[in-house]
Amino acid sequence: MKQVLVVDNHPVIRKFMSSVLMEKGHSVFTAEDGVSALEILSEYIPDVIFIDLIMPNISGNKVCQIIRRRRHLDHCLLVVLSAIAAEEDDMLLNDLGADLILAKGPFNRLSGHVADIMAMVEAGQENRLKGAVIGREDLSARQITKELLSSKRHYETTLHHMSEGLLELLDDGQIVYANPAAVSIIGVAEEDLLSAAFIRFFRDKDQSLIAQRISEATQDGQKVLRNETLELNDKLVSITIIPVREESRHYTLVVMLQDITRQKHAEKELQEREEKYKQERNFLDNIFENSPEAIAIVDHHGRFTRWNHQAARLFGYDFAELKGKKAFHLYADSGAMEKMLGILRDKGSVQDYEIGFTRKDGASVPCAVSMSLLCNDAGEKIGSLSIIRDLSEWRQVEQKLRYLSFHDSLTGAYNRAFFEEEMQRLATERHLPLGIIICDIDFLKRVNDTMGHQQGDNLIVEAADILKNAFRTGDIIARIGGDEFAVLVPRSSPEIITNCIHRLREMIADFRTRRPELNLSISIGYAISTELPVDTRALFKKADDHMYLEKSKLSC
Repeated sequence: MKQVLVVDNHPVIRKFMSSVLMEKGHSVFTAEDGVSALEILSEYIPDVIFIDLIMPNISGNKVCQIIRRRRHLDHCLLVVLSAIAAEEDDMLLNDLGADLILAKGPFNRLSGHVADIMAMVEAGQENRLKGAVIGREDLSARQITKELLSSKRHYETTLHHMSEGLLELLDDGQIVYANPAAVSIIGVAEEDLLSAAFIRFFRDKDQSLIAQRISEATQDGQKVLRNETLELNDKLVSITIIPVREESRHYTLVVMLQDITRQKHAEKELQEREEKYKQERNFLDNIFENSPEAIAIVDHHGRFTRWNHQAARLFGYDFAELKGKKAFHLYADSGAMEKMLGILRDKGSVQDYEIGFTRKDGASVPCAVSMSLLCNDAGEKIGSLSIIRDLSEWRQVEQKLRYLSFHDSLTGAYNRAFFEEEMQRLATERHLPLGIIICDIDFLKRVNDTMGHQQGDNLIVEAADILKNAFRTGDIIARIGGDEFAVLVPRSSPEIITNCIHRLREMIADFRTRRPELNLSISIGYAISTELPVDTRALFKKADDHMYLEKSKLSC
């Protein structure tokens, strides 16, 4: 007894074959299509397989090829059960890997052939069957026609539902078949398409190319126009021409058409987007590299990934020196850095955060940092971008502005606004006794009128320098008018005030000896407050009155 698998989509054939085989005592499994057959073969190893070629799903041709690629089925006798196969060239056996072909003839003859085949298998003589075509003489035209019609319907259904256009051309380029997809792509009714010349549907400039390719295909039998893109019915179509050799040694042509208009438009759009992206990237790169501010990008580990030219100039490092290294070592104050990064984590950005950095040469540089988190399309944090503004010049300007806001620009002494603030600040117990000295340059108008305002300004500057040298470091010297100076002397006494004024008069006298042409003269008045509350206005007026009293004596 042998194990047999029968594969045929026709239930009558399956039932007939099962009856014949089981009558001889064999164990029979049946399958109605290629999928079922392969499922059975995954669990069951038969001695003999009878298989039809025309089946739904996986064809018998493909199943035969799969069987022969499976080593554990090598010993199976593979019998093709087909009227069409019996009419084919014997080379079909080699293509399929089948051992023999059994024609589907009349049942009375077919049963005898099946019995003979199984008898030889049982006798161990199956090698004598290899390459045989059995029952070809039993076929009638009607039986072959039935199978041909079944085969034709199967393939027509396949062609009808293909998304690619498929044409069959005669060797002169005349269309004899077009599937629905081809009719749709060309845009001509089927009745107008059939028997028409294929080249007529192309633009004039492409017709000669198509004609040449058809000629090459029919002469050489080589595939031409492999996926070549041409315009057809205002569509961009990929065209492949495949020659098929007939028994008469003539060729018919199979033409495959694929509408790739959307694909090409998408490719063009993608190309335009890529070009636009490239332009935008170049534009942004240009801004990045030529920005007057230092710009740095770090990954989520804090390692540098980009560093522009201004950053290199500011910190003294080329990007090659910093690439892949962490940014933390550039910060002068790690505590301030952690505070800034905490704001970044909480808010997603930092604006003008003032922090110090250390340059490559070790110098400290004050900066203002604006920082933003960088995220990918999924919203995941991938790093941050920092714009770093050097505050060195601004700090200098700021200091200069601060200096100018409290100092007289001509003499460098404090100005009246600062003097009045300090006068109120020092009017406390810890600064008592508080002295005020008022000094007024005599005859300044005469110098301006006779020697010019430049010489008058020089005289004011010289007077200011003398005052700065005559008083203690902690005393406040201010120019409070055009020719008038005031000095705040905290924690003073009558003796200290007297000594300061004496020293001032000696320095004025010394200057008059060295620069007699300027004839420097200063009227001086002072007042001291020893108790709280200090009436600063009254104290100032008292010193000012004493100064004017001295000046009045001079004019007399």
